[in-house]
Amino acid sequence: MKSPEASRPSAARRAPRRGRLSISTAPPGALGEDILLARHGDRIDHFRQDADGGQTVAVLHDGGTDTAPNHLDGGAVHLSPADRTRMHLAELSSDRHAGTRREIGFLARLSLAWLVLSVAAFALTMWGMSSVLEPAELQLMMSGPLGSAHGHAAP
Repeated sequence: MKSPEASRPSAARRAPRRGRLSISTAPPGALGEDILLARHGDRIDHFRQDADGGQTVAVLHDGGTDTAPNHLDGGAVHLSPADRTRMHLAELSSDRHAGTRREIGFLARLSLAWLVLSVAAFALTMWGMSSVLEPAELQLMMSGPLGSAHGHAAP
């Protein structure tokens, strides 16, 4: 009986592979053509390349056109973080994002109210402690294990 390795052709005798080896070795436009073929199949009359946009354009038999990117990133422009932030802020100021602006305003007012409430609660606690406790008790409390920055105070 033959071993499984014996039935496989060696790498040197292997027949050449047909088709594309990978997306990275495909000629320009091949990815866009594949996408458009998957979308439209035999309804495509011909292809043309839009070099400026990095896209393949398919002209269909009925006269319509469709485009697909030639790169995996969709031909997206890679922006710096500052440019992305500037773009997002410009989008927020547009009329299209009025709902988002209302949400941000609501969250800002809620955060400010929580801050004011927290400061008032802290001030009320400090005032209550100073009015209830005697100065000697306050000093003893501040020199205890929680109030001392250097560990336990000497008895």
